[in-house]
Amino acid sequence: MRILGIDYGSKRVGIALGDTGSKIATPWSVLPNEGALPLLAKIHEIAEHDQVEEIVVGIPHPLKDSSLENEQVREINKFILGLKGLNLPIHEIDEAMSSKLAARQVTAAGGRGKRDDLAAAAILQTWLDRNN
Repeated sequence: MRILGIDYGSKRVGIALGDTGSKIATPWSVLPNEGALPLLAKIHEIAEHDQVEEIVVGIPHPLKDSSLENEQVREINKFILGLKGLNLPIHEIDEAMSSKLAARQVTAAGGRGKRDDLAAAAILQTWLDRNN
Protein backbone atom coordinates (compact mmCIF):
# COMPACT_ATOMS: atom_id res chain seq x y z
CA MET A 1 0.00 0.00 0.00
CA ARG A 2 1.40 3.43 -1.00
CA ILE A 3 1.60 6.05 1.75
CA LEU A 4 2.23 9.80 1.37
CA GLY A 5 4.15 11.58 4.14
CA ILE A 6 3.80 15.32 4.63
CA ASP A 7 5.93 17.84 6.51
CA TYR A 8 3.72 20.93 6.38
CA GLY A 9 5.29 24.36 6.56
CA SER A 10 3.91 27.84 5.99
CA LYS A 11 6.40 28.41 3.12
CA ARG A 12 7.29 24.89 1.92
CA VAL A 13 5.73 21.45 2.23
CA GLY A 14 7.91 18.36 2.19
CA ILE A 15 6.54 15.26 0.50
CA ALA A 16 7.72 11.66 0.89
CA LEU A 17 6.40 8.40 -0.50
CA GLY A 18 6.64 4.96 0.97
CA ASP A 19 4.82 1.69 1.09
CA THR A 20 3.89 -0.89 3.65
CA GLY A 21 5.55 -3.68 1.66
CA SER A 22 9.11 -2.35 1.68
CA LYS A 23 8.58 -0.29 4.85
CA ILE A 24 10.86 2.38 3.38
CA ALA A 25 10.06 6.09 3.09
CA THR A 26 11.73 8.07 0.31
CA PRO A 27 11.99 11.86 -0.02
CA TRP A 28 9.89 12.86 -3.02
CA SER A 29 9.41 16.59 -3.45
CA VAL A 30 9.22 20.01 -1.85
CA LEU A 31 6.16 22.03 -2.80
CA PRO A 32 5.84 25.78 -2.35
CA ASN A 33 2.98 26.63 -0.01
CA GLU A 34 1.11 29.12 -2.18
CA GLY A 35 -2.18 28.75 -0.35
CA ALA A 36 -4.57 25.98 0.59
CA LEU A 37 -6.26 25.40 -2.78
CA PRO A 38 -3.14 25.15 -4.99
CA LEU A 39 -1.38 23.03 -2.36
CA LEU A 40 -4.29 20.64 -1.95
CA ALA A 41 -4.66 20.37 -5.73
CA LYS A 42 -0.98 19.41 -6.12
CA ILE A 43 -1.19 16.86 -3.29
CA HIS A 44 -4.33 15.40 -4.89
CA GLU A 45 -2.46 15.12 -8.20
CA ILE A 46 0.46 13.32 -6.52
CA ALA A 47 -1.90 11.02 -4.63
CA GLU A 48 -3.71 10.01 -7.81
CA HIS A 49 -0.58 9.65 -9.94
CA ASP A 50 1.27 7.56 -7.35
CA GLN A 51 -1.79 5.55 -6.24
CA VAL A 52 -1.57 6.73 -2.63
CA GLU A 53 -3.96 4.97 -0.26
CA GLU A 54 -3.16 6.75 3.03
CA ILE A 55 -1.57 10.00 4.20
CA VAL A 56 0.65 10.69 7.23
CA VAL A 57 1.01 14.28 8.43
CA GLY A 58 3.55 15.44 10.99
CA ILE A 59 2.28 17.60 13.85
CA PRO A 60 4.87 19.65 15.78
CA HIS A 61 3.55 19.27 19.32
CA PRO A 62 5.35 21.44 21.89
CA LEU A 63 7.95 19.34 23.70
CA LYS A 64 6.97 20.61 27.16
CA ASP A 65 3.30 19.62 26.83
CA SER A 66 2.09 17.75 23.76
CA SER A 67 -1.53 18.59 24.58
CA LEU A 68 -0.92 22.32 23.94
CA GLU A 69 -1.76 23.84 20.57
CA ASN A 70 0.30 26.66 19.15
CA GLU A 71 -0.39 28.67 15.98
CA GLN A 72 1.56 26.21 13.81
CA VAL A 73 -0.45 23.25 15.11
CA ARG A 74 -3.71 25.13 14.45
CA GLU A 75 -2.56 25.89 10.88
CA ILE A 76 -1.70 22.23 10.27
CA ASN A 77 -5.05 21.12 11.67
CA LYS A 78 -6.79 23.41 9.11
CA PHE A 79 -4.63 21.87 6.39
CA ILE A 80 -5.64 18.37 7.53
CA LEU A 81 -9.31 19.37 7.27
CA GLY A 82 -8.64 20.27 3.63
CA LEU A 83 -6.90 16.93 3.05
CA LYS A 84 -10.03 15.09 4.16
CA GLY A 85 -11.56 16.06 0.82
CA LEU A 86 -9.26 13.50 -0.80
CA ASN A 87 -11.26 10.74 0.91
CA LEU A 88 -8.13 8.93 2.09
CA PRO A 89 -7.30 7.84 5.63
CA ILE A 90 -5.16 10.52 7.32
CA HIS A 91 -2.84 9.73 10.20
CA GLU A 92 -1.24 12.32 12.44
CA ILE A 93 2.14 11.70 14.03
CA ASP A 94 4.28 13.82 16.32
CA GLU A 95 7.05 15.21 14.13
CA ALA A 96 9.31 16.20 17.01
CA MET A 97 12.88 16.42 15.81
CA SER A 98 12.18 15.40 12.18
CA SER A 99 13.43 18.75 10.80
CA LYS A 100 16.60 18.54 12.91
CA LEU A 101 17.20 14.97 11.72
CA ALA A 102 16.76 16.10 8.10
CA ALA A 103 19.20 19.00 8.62
CA ARG A 104 21.80 16.59 10.04
CA GLN A 105 21.37 14.30 7.03
CA VAL A 106 21.91 17.21 4.63
CA THR A 107 25.02 18.34 6.51
CA ALA A 108 26.40 14.80 6.64
CA ALA A 109 26.00 14.56 2.87
CA GLY A 110 27.89 17.83 2.41
CA GLY A 111 24.84 19.92 1.58
CA ARG A 112 23.38 23.07 3.00
CA GLY A 113 19.90 24.42 3.63
CA LYS A 114 16.59 22.92 4.60
CA ARG A 115 15.35 19.67 3.16
CA ASP A 116 11.65 19.49 3.86
CA ASP A 117 11.38 16.30 1.78
CA LEU A 118 13.86 14.59 4.15
CA ALA A 119 11.77 15.74 7.11
CA ALA A 120 8.68 14.27 5.42
CA ALA A 121 10.56 11.00 4.89
CA ALA A 122 11.57 10.93 8.58
CA ILE A 123 7.93 11.49 9.59
CA LEU A 124 6.70 8.75 7.26
CA GLN A 125 9.48 6.33 8.25
CA THR A 126 8.56 6.75 11.92
CA TRP A 127 4.94 5.94 11.09
CA LEU A 128 5.91 2.92 8.97
CA ASP A 129 8.18 1.60 11.73
CA ARG A 130 5.44 1.95 14.34
CA ASN A 131 2.57 0.58 12.28
CA ASN A 132 3.98 -2.34 10.34
